Amino acid sequence: MGIRGAAKTDIGKVRKQNQDAFGFFPEGSFYTVADGMGGHQGGEVASALAVETMRLSLQETQDEDLTPVAGAQGLCSVSARRLVIAVQQANGQVLERSKQETTLNGMGTTVAAILFDTRESIATICHVGDSRVYRVREGRIEQLTEDHSLVQQLFREGTLSQAELKTSPHRHVLTQAVGVQPIIQPGVRIEQPQTDDAFMLCSDGIHGVVEPDEMLDLLTQNRQDLQLVCDNLVDLANARGGRDNSTILIVCCEE
Repeated sequence: MGIRGAAKTDIGKVRKQNQDAFGFFPEGSFYTVADGMGGHQGGEVASALAVETMRLSLQETQDEDLTPVAGAQGLCSVSARRLVIAVQQANGQVLERSKQETTLNGMGTTVAAILFDTRESIATICHVGDSRVYRVREGRIEQLTEDHSLVQQLFREGTLSQAELKTSPHRHVLTQAVGVQPIIQPGVRIEQPQTDDAFMLCSDGIHGVVEPDEMLDLLTQNRQDLQLVCDNLVDLANARGGRDNSTILIVCCEE
């Protein structure tokens, strides 16, 4: 199975810096989006550092004999262990850097990542924070990650309705982020990708203003030109105010 993809990040219409970052590494079958936060430079440093740390970690563990991770879907994968290790190492690196430089104190970043293992016919999704991964399969779009956010927690507890998720004043409060606390619990999902599956990774600058069905429509209309789909999604986010940085990364599975 081959992987074809594209990505785009944009500063938006309001922010003075782009604190989003993405990693597009087909040689390692690794793709990620990170949305940084914290101070004048902190978010930009945190997201870039997380992406690079994960890339290096995956290179280092490529041939290691590791214990597989068991996913909730009943699948086990060594590559899932590698991705979890990579995210945890990113957490440690960002946290340590924020302690070393006072101007970066308190910085952090979300992470949404996918690692393909063609030997196992497995795709591992790992995330921390509210950057998301969607899958498009057979004309339907499904969110594969659950935000680590206060509103999502309140929704699970039944104290917040589905309609209130996007309007709550607390919708940007995260319960987890990379580099903020010493221990994190990344969300992990192990999938068996099928031919024609598409995975869409995005920061909240996209999913906060663009509905999943709109993402599906844009992908369906221009599936042969994934860069155009990315461009159109960013343009749509900006047309709706562009109040945040926006990043979208799309990968399609093909014969």
